[in-house]
Amino acid sequence: MGKQKISDRVTEFVLTRKTDELALLKVSIIADTFGVNPSYLSRTFKGDKDITLNEFITGQKMFRSALLLKKNRNLTMEDLAKIVGFSRADYFITLFKNYFGVHPQKFKKDRRIRHS
Repeated sequence: MGKQKISDRVTEFVLTRKTDELALLKVSIIADTFGVNPSYLSRTFKGDKDITLNEFITGQKMFRSALLLKKNRNLTMEDLAKIVGFSRADYFITLFKNYFGVHPQKFKKDRRIRHS
């Protein structure tokens, strides 16, 4: 069996982080973990996955936030933003709307989880 690509190992690393770990995750932290230069890691990930590592991390934060909204409908947008690693709720809401096509408040009232 061949050596696993670093982009695949990084993908697995990101996917297996607990939410509080994911909230703090940055390319530089991942690069340090894997003993590589952040620029090299970003270039390699983008080349292999056709998405930037930052976009991938943000996507995982959005997915986790959607799951959290469904589990706990009493979460405020401010609390949810902080839980998944955003200091500003307005920025989080903008990202969420771009990702899911709906405001998080509307999303949490809907019984179905969608992804656009």
